[in-house]
Amino acid sequence: MSLQRIGILLVFGFAFKASSQITGTIIDEKGNSIEFANVTLHSTNEEQLLIGGISDEDGKFKLDVSEEGEFTLQISLLSYKTWVSELFTITSLPYQKDFPPILLVEDLTELGDVLIKGHQKLIQRTQEGSIINVQASVMTQGSTALQLLERSPGVILDQYNNTFSLNGKSGTLVMINGKAQRIPTADLIAMLNGMSADTIERIELLTNPSARYDVDGNAGIINIVMSKNETLGIRGNLNLSVGYGEGPKQTTGLSLNYGGERSTVFGSYTFSYDDSYSGFNGVGITEIPVLGGSTDIDFTSRTQQINRNHNFNLGYEYQLSKVSSLGASALFNQSKPLVMTRNLGLYDFTSNPFLEAQIHLNGDGNLKNLTTSAYFEKTGEQNSFTITGDYINYNSQTPNQVNSNYFDENGDPFQPENEIYNNGNRGFNETDINVGVLKLDYKHTVNENISIESGIKGSLSETVNDARIEILQGEDFVTDDRFISTIENQEIIGAGYVLSDYSITKKLKAQLGLRYEYWDQAFDDSTLDRSFGKLFPSFFLTYSFSDTTALNFAYNKRITRPNYSDLASFLVYNGPTSVFSGNPQLLPAITDNISLTYNNKSFSISLLASNENNPIARFQITRNAQSNVAVIAPVNMEYQRNIDVQTNIPVRITHWWNMNFNDTLGVRYFKLLHTDESVTHDYVHFNFNGSQTIRLPANFSLEVSGWYTSRHFNGSTRNEGFGILNAGLKKEFKNGSSLQFAVTDIFESLDINFKIGTLTREAFGDVFDGTYSPESGFSRIFRISYTYPFGNTKVKETKSKSGADSEKSRL
Repeated sequence: MSLQRIGILLVFGFAFKASSQITGTIIDEKGNSIEFANVTLHSTNEEQLLIGGISDEDGKFKLDVSEEGEFTLQISLLSYKTWVSELFTITSLPYQKDFPPILLVEDLTELGDVLIKGHQKLIQRTQEGSIINVQASVMTQGSTALQLLERSPGVILDQYNNTFSLNGKSGTLVMINGKAQRIPTADLIAMLNGMSADTIERIELLTNPSARYDVDGNAGIINIVMSKNETLGIRGNLNLSVGYGEGPKQTTGLSLNYGGERSTVFGSYTFSYDDSYSGFNGVGITEIPVLGGSTDIDFTSRTQQINRNHNFNLGYEYQLSKVSSLGASALFNQSKPLVMTRNLGLYDFTSNPFLEAQIHLNGDGNLKNLTTSAYFEKTGEQNSFTITGDYINYNSQTPNQVNSNYFDENGDPFQPENEIYNNGNRGFNETDINVGVLKLDYKHTVNENISIESGIKGSLSETVNDARIEILQGEDFVTDDRFISTIENQEIIGAGYVLSDYSITKKLKAQLGLRYEYWDQAFDDSTLDRSFGKLFPSFFLTYSFSDTTALNFAYNKRITRPNYSDLASFLVYNGPTSVFSGNPQLLPAITDNISLTYNNKSFSISLLASNENNPIARFQITRNAQSNVAVIAPVNMEYQRNIDVQTNIPVRITHWWNMNFNDTLGVRYFKLLHTDESVTHDYVHFNFNGSQTIRLPANFSLEVSGWYTSRHFNGSTRNEGFGILNAGLKKEFKNGSSLQFAVTDIFESLDINFKIGTLTREAFGDVFDGTYSPESGFSRIFRISYTYPFGNTKVKETKSKSGADSEKSRL
């Protein structure tokens, strides 16, 4: 590209008088600016070239004109189709003509052994949030979908509490191809950890979703969009990856696409194996009555988990006519985690002898998730209509067995008298969920200034959960009524929306949306039944100072509904001193969000504010009337209020060295109700995400990326700051293949340190310091990956349709 630029400058580098100008901006099909495009002005005889130039890094160009006449403008660039304007006349000088954004259509062409292609920007800002073009990152190849999310700006994954947050707020809806993943977060993490990043096109971080989206997720929506291309003939991609941390890792993936004149078939399969390791340590004091008074506890846990994951994606699309098409797709995920946990508990009692508990847990899970979709679309000059249908099935089976042994202060085995100290138990848990969704959308363009969009959606889901724990008594396992739970649930969600886009002036545009959602849940235990209906407005106002500079105002209202397991009142064995439970009294959380964003090219700065009523905090220490041990359960806080400043700052050192920094700095203010005394607290929080890419000679590229989140709170639990630094080196070959070496967590810094009992007195006076370390906290993770594309390289994108926008995340 540099030789081409020098040649153009040598040919067209002379200057004309600046009294008259022709200007414009060049963009691609995704709205990205195109630099170094040839811009030439011709007389009516196209063979006569009058003047030329190139577009700058923002896609802008300027030609100085010094004569009158009839002319055409031409835009050309390798890998794009040449664009030619209509004939226009310059009748007098000075003359000024500003072309509207000029769209270049991609036309990839293979020249012998050389493939000319462009590079996408890593982060793009939109009215509703940000788009992360993950294939623009050197670190993507060989990674998992979970690792992509961890490296995405503003996304924090707390693997200890199994929660996602976005810009410091919990209540995040995770979607794949527009279908919300309504499965337990631990299972979602396992599924994403087995999904190859090579099959992902982009991640959409929708912090301000409009009324066309479901309103689940107070913090917004994370949408993972899978790669899918239409080809002329056959195109494929082979991915191989091996790695090692505390254990071996391997990923193998194959994708194939076939395209004819009117139909397209696409499919992919990925298998991954991951032998991982994690650890936990907690030290503190408790006054739980079952232990006989104040007790010092030192608890250590080490877990080895072997994940075996299979992922299938299959789809078909057919073009019925120039204006109509239909298609169907299926996505299947299966995860088989083998878990081996070794726990060591040291208990120093006030009134009883010292106790050492050694607890071994072995589990063999089988999780399956099937999502099928079908759509029909008809698009005219002024109207478009789409109908989509989805069926989702999720099944999880997680049997486990626990063996416990107890020792005195001399290391001699003995059996404590209290019934909480059993020698073994085994657990059985099966969850089966079926969801059906139907969605209709209609859009009408009234004129060039006004468009109206509306739609309706209905979903029906049925959930059956069967769980029990059997206690070993002598040589037989006996069912304990406290640890039996059979829950059947039926949920109906109905929604309708309308929104309108209106161009008030050429520079001022507005969008007003209104969505109504009705939610009804019926359980076999009627005390858990609930229904809820509410209006959720959204409003956007954008003023464009120029093609690259704009000011955006946004407002929306969103909801986070309690998960099914959050509402259940059963008890699940966690250890001698605590149980997990749900909370049937949980209320949905409602949030009002407002933001003001200034965009200049790829730079943006936003002021965001939100008010969340009844936010849900999970894994809090509580007590109930049925148990004299600690109950770890979700609770409602009274409120949480946030004010944040967020920036995205791209830095281009040279054409071969680029940086991008994304930061959020804000104040959190919340009130707790579940502690012995209600308490309010405020604190300053920030998170940082940065990356830099250096393009080296011989088609090598180096990327260094990292993120950090400061001290923050999950309910009454204080989490200290933690972060990570990664690096990757990539070599691209002439045949389109690439080889990559990556290191995750160079400094082994991903340790999540937390404190319980810092704000006020907890239930039973618990005061604990703890640390959770995922695998990279123990050792760096190294990966070597190879990608080989084959077949036809003429690619154009196809559509992806789904109506299941929020059907699989709340379980």
